[in-house]
Amino acid sequence: MPPKALYFKIENWNPRTLPMAKLAEYLQHLSTLLGSEKSVHFMEVEEGSAKCAMEVDEAEEPRISNRVREASKGIGNREAILAANAITAMLEEEKGGAELEWDDGTVIFEFHGRRIEVEETFGPFWQEGSIDGFLVKVGGYDATVPVHILHDGSHTICNTTQPIAKELGHQLYENVRLFGKGRWYRNADGQWELQKFDISSFQVLNSDSLLDAVARLRAIPNDLINSDDPIALMEKIRRGSESE
Repeated sequence: MPPKALYFKIENWNPRTLPMAKLAEYLQHLSTLLGSEKSVHFMEVEEGSAKCAMEVDEAEEPRISNRVREASKGIGNREAILAANAITAMLEEEKGGAELEWDDGTVIFEFHGRRIEVEETFGPFWQEGSIDGFLVKVGGYDATVPVHILHDGSHTICNTTQPIAKELGHQLYENVRLFGKGRWYRNADGQWELQKFDISSFQVLNSDSLLDAVARLRAIPNDLINSDDPIALMEKIRRGSESE
């Protein structure tokens, strides 16, 4: 596939006024922002505004576009966000701006001298709680036994004792609620990560469908249906049995 052209256009500079050291600094931060060193190749600084031309392997275009757009919103890769802030800081000093665009005119980042908020990390810390998941594996040779579940769309490995593991072994491929203590961490993207979970007990969750649940509710005897005066009966139930 032919390479794609990517342009980084810097205001206030042209090829004859942009110092080489400053250009090198821009390109260093830009390389981190794009995050694909082997697939991005610097070509030249074109005429007009300092227009840094690069060639990108076409297969990398979607990944680079997504990474840069996320960084522009302050989400995604932390290094990319910090690189975007470094470029913004340079532009602030020069009271200028810049654009990053593909050769078809699609702009994926406009630098306006505004820094991007970076989420503060938090933790890790331990906290009592519970997690729900689909039990897929229990096994190990040590006193601490690994327990594998599918939790929030990802594979999570917990730990427990041999007695609890023996009980859990009878619940393979069932939905379970695990109780215990978890080690949590909030990353730079503002997402909470469960790093470790020690199981102290568990509960098997009911896997009945909604139709099954409704059928069970309908099967419960209900005096209101056959009552001639359901409102009066409800009032009696609310107040409790009272002698007349």
